[in-house]
Amino acid sequence: MWTRMRPPNLRTFLCLLAFTVLVGAHRGGAVKWLALYRRAHRPWSTTRNCSRSSGLASRQLRLCRDNLELMPTVVHSALVGMETCQNQFRDWRWNCSSVLAVPNLNNDLIRGTREQAYVYGISSAALVHSVSRACSIGLTSKCSCGPLPRPIDEPEEDFKWGGCGDDVTFGLSFGEQFTDATLVNKKGRVKQSKKAMMNRHNFRVGREIVKSSLGRACKCHGVSGSCAQRTCWKALPDFEVIGAKLRERYKRTVEVKRKRKKSGGSKSLVPKRPGRSQFRQDELVHYERSPDYCSPDDKTGSVGTEGRQCTVGTRDRGSCESMCCGRGQHNYTQVVTERCGCKYFWCCYVECKTCTKVLQLNRCR
Repeated sequence: MWTRMRPPNLRTFLCLLAFTVLVGAHRGGAVKWLALYRRAHRPWSTTRNCSRSSGLASRQLRLCRDNLELMPTVVHSALVGMETCQNQFRDWRWNCSSVLAVPNLNNDLIRGTREQAYVYGISSAALVHSVSRACSIGLTSKCSCGPLPRPIDEPEEDFKWGGCGDDVTFGLSFGEQFTDATLVNKKGRVKQSKKAMMNRHNFRVGREIVKSSLGRACKCHGVSGSCAQRTCWKALPDFEVIGAKLRERYKRTVEVKRKRKKSGGSKSLVPKRPGRSQFRQDELVHYERSPDYCSPDDKTGSVGTEGRQCTVGTRDRGSCESMCCGRGQHNYTQVVTERCGCKYFWCCYVECKTCTKVLQLNRCR
């Protein structure tokens, strides 16, 4: 016997709608932990700080409680990753500004674009870099100096290995645990969706870039500052160097598709371009093509370039011709007052003049 179902009342409908929005808001949230940047200047002394409001997934909450002394470093990495992303793309149409909205994610960071690929790569790299540095400068008892090269690796140059190198081995291990914890379902199984596979790979690319960037830093020893002898250790470069390397990967991101393997039932990501069978482990991948980011579009996450500053007379990415997408620009002047001609007087004060500059600026229409 069939029974007639009552239509849901308004209250029930609104609850269902709110639930749908909530579930949708958590899709593609593997970098929501970047919201920790808002805690950059707060003390981190209790496990009460480990909360979902910080953008942490359930498995990240466990890591947070078990590694509380590392969390200020994780917070620092979130801030560094976001600042570096915006700095690397400050003159591009897409300028990484949407990452400031975390834990909310705009469509440019959940649709599988090359921009999403870069954010996942830079966030993973920033975490490894920050933790590795924290080890070598003694900010945590979880790790210490990185291992010295083996005697067989001793070069013929006039220096000795010593000092305290960045512990990239620990940084890589913790970084993978923390970022990839977002790519496991409630049953503990690794997610196998196309988006999860892409994000997992791009997380790995970020770690690989840091690993391959480990170089040598040295200190001179000798009379009157001479360099008669040097002590060297393994050290990472400034993070902007790694951000620039990832930006080069961004420009050559490989478009992929998911394909079932011939040998079994599992699927893998393969290049979409005919004639190419695979991509390298240090190449970023995406599966959705990016818009031109010229005009606002909620569907793609584009905020447009109206009002962005640009430069006249060049053909670089920050030029008005490129940035304004053919719409032209407004020209205006801005008066800036600053200190200049400063002189130091012994002892002990500085006198400066006040200079005024008139800047000729341009903004996209």
